[in-house]
Amino acid sequence: MKRFFFIALMVIFFGSSLAFADTILKGPAPETFPAPEDCAKCHNVSKIYDELSQSPHDSMSCLECHVPGSAQQDKYKADERSFCRLGYYEGHEKWIETAGNGVCLQCHTDRDSETLEKNCWECHMPVNEFDDFVLVKDKKLPPTGDNIRVHKKFPHSSHVFMVHPKAGKAKDE
Repeated sequence: MKRFFFIALMVIFFGSSLAFADTILKGPAPETFPAPEDCAKCHNVSKIYDELSQSPHDSMSCLECHVPGSAQQDKYKADERSFCRLGYYEGHEKWIETAGNGVCLQCHTDRDSETLEKNCWECHMPVNEFDDFVLVKDKKLPPTGDNIRVHKKFPHSSHVFMVHPKAGKAKDE
């Protein structure tokens, strides 16, 4: 009887693990992320939003790239913006850089990361200006008046995601 109970328990455990494997491995579904307009409430991202809306990635949310992977998405619940409240934003200007090509290769699986000489963002998202970001004192959002701790200038990478024509082909092909 104990053996039957143990086997039944293991079947339930492994069955439920398989049912949720996609969420466990990839993180929450993108449709649960806040819309880019929500990010724009605190971040000075009107230019970024305009660029993104003209790119092939126009249907993506900000967090699909800026908070990739299930570990980060679970820790910093996007719908609560807790990653901002916890001060996580102070380091996320380097997020794409530290992740290397891993962020892009989550979707662009037809690329071979071993043969790439540069990081994807170096060519497809060049730094073209600097933006002001507002950091808050007491972690209450949105930042207003006395709650603003400091303005910082961060490099702004283009969100147009430039695509370069292959050698020997015309640009309009």
